[in-house]
Amino acid sequence: MIDKGFLHGSLLLFLGVIIGLSASNLSCDPVPVEGLIFVEGLMSGHSGNDSSTVVYKYNLTFYNSGNENIYVNTIEPVLSSDPRILSTQRSLVSEINRYVSPGSVVSIEGSILINSENSSKEDLIDIEQTIRCINMTSTETIHCFNYPPE
Repeated sequence: MIDKGFLHGSLLLFLGVIIGLSASNLSCDPVPVEGLIFVEGLMSGHSGNDSSTVVYKYNLTFYNSGNENIYVNTIEPVLSSDPRILSTQRSLVSEINRYVSPGSVVSIEGSILINSENSSKEDLIDIEQTIRCINMTSTETIHCFNYPPE
C-alpha cells in the first residue's frame, strides 16, 4: 500500500515541475532574426551647430550568416533613458524594406543629439553608451494562396 503523504508529496513535486516549465516557456525575450548578426558599430561625436549640443553619429552593420534571404523592414537603435538625449526614438528608425542575401551586409547610419549644457567632457564620454540595444523588424509575404479554396 502506498503512503498518502508520499503520494501527496509526489503530486505536489510533479505539479511544481510542470508549473516551472510552463513559466519558462512563456517568457517574452526578443527573438533574434536567424542568420542576421551584428558585426560592427562605429560611433563618433562632435559639437553641434550651437555650443549646447553634441552630435553622435553612428554606423551599424549586420551580416547575413544564414543560407537564405532575410527580409528586413526596419532597424532601430534603442536609446538609454538619459534626460540629456534630445533625439526621439521615432527619429532613429531606418526603413530598409529589402532582402539581405546570404553572405551580404546591411548598414544603417544616423545621428543622436545630446544636450551638453552643464556637462563635463567626462559626462559626455559616459553618454556615448546611449544605444542600449537594436530592434529589427522582419516580415515576409507568402504569395499565391488559391482563393477561393478549391
